[in-house]
Amino acid sequence: MKKNWDLIVAGGGTSGVAAAISAARQGCKVLIVEKNSFLGGTATGALVTPMMKNITQSGENLTKGIILEVLDRLAKTGNSATFEDGNQGWFNPEMLKCVLDDFCEENNVEILFDTVVLGAEVDNKNITAIKCWNKSGLSELQAKYYIDATGDADLAALAGVPFESNEHQAMSLRFIIANVDLDAFAKWLEEIDPDSSVTAIDYHNFESILLSTAHTWDNLGWKLRPYFSFAVREGVLKEEDAAYFQVFSIPGQKNSIAFNCPRISSDKELDPLNAEDVSYAYKQGRKQIRRLVEFCKKYLSGFEEAYVSQIAPQLGVRDSRRINGLYQLTEDDILNAKKVEHPVAKSNYPVDVHAKEKGKNELKHLPPDQYYEIPLESLIPENIENLLVVGRCISTTFKAQASIRIQPNCWSMGEYAGKYVADKIKN
Repeated sequence: MKKNWDLIVAGGGTSGVAAAISAARQGCKVLIVEKNSFLGGTATGALVTPMMKNITQSGENLTKGIILEVLDRLAKTGNSATFEDGNQGWFNPEMLKCVLDDFCEENNVEILFDTVVLGAEVDNKNITAIKCWNKSGLSELQAKYYIDATGDADLAALAGVPFESNEHQAMSLRFIIANVDLDAFAKWLEEIDPDSSVTAIDYHNFESILLSTAHTWDNLGWKLRPYFSFAVREGVLKEEDAAYFQVFSIPGQKNSIAFNCPRISSDKELDPLNAEDVSYAYKQGRKQIRRLVEFCKKYLSGFEEAYVSQIAPQLGVRDSRRINGLYQLTEDDILNAKKVEHPVAKSNYPVDVHAKEKGKNELKHLPPDQYYEIPLESLIPENIENLLVVGRCISTTFKAQASIRIQPNCWSMGEYAGKYVADKIKN
């Protein structure tokens, strides 16, 4: 393939799509290279729905721009909704795939699906070409600038950018159960958990039900705790299956529930960059899913006739590589609501660590109505001049990464990066 672009974006997840559209709107010729057969990354491939809220206590939405255009397009067909707390990020992952296709087409962004980046040629601190493989065979693709939106900093690592990958949060394998009696489930939750901040129910426009609830194995007074205890005693669940349980209903998928679990259990540390560990995680996750489905059908009201309709084709990986950039964002920066000269995103999401061991989860919030800013310098690798990195693998400490990793931040990072690259190319 003999073709040059202004910008090649490796990875078509939320940050990659935002970067590509943003640059294309500034007149750049843009290509997305995506390993999957669809766009959206963890939002669609790992079924990470809804997006976490990024709103101040006074009601300011800290994430604006392309993400709101996408959600508005979905809302017009009933495939996204705004929860009563102001979170606009409830969406149907299957239809998000289609809408992202449309946005890229409308903005003249080219896409190569089922295409894997295998290598990078570097000369004088610049990437001169990337090597890819797809059904057409091996190819060499060239651009003036590159953005790594792979989530794992794959392109950056191939180009020789130093990185850290010494600590990891728990991985998950999400799934969807269909044919749930949402009305019965909602009423049951209201009866057993009427005052909990964990259970939230919104009878949305009297047409659908948006709800969520959760449980962990930490003893925090969870109202679902007795049901998990019964299930473990009766052998329906193993103790590790009760480590983390979180569910959400889905706009546009009537009577379906998305599960932000199971956390993958293992006797050893699992590395999301190790092929054997990843393969184990898929198999172990599907075993745990079957036990969780049996649990729901036996103990939770409304699940009597439910069934699994989808298991995510992609693991929910919360962290892997973190590049060495011009600035490393820290936990103190986040908790002290640090402001910067060149902010690429604003966020008040807490430091949220999903630990692999009981009692080691962390959830540290910012001061009331405060937010921090992610600096541009955390997106710039220390040793490559025509590469930006966006998404959860930017330059941060482990604890800081536990806050910046959410989808709204990725959308903002990508959109800023696309405009930044376009300005660089023009000038």
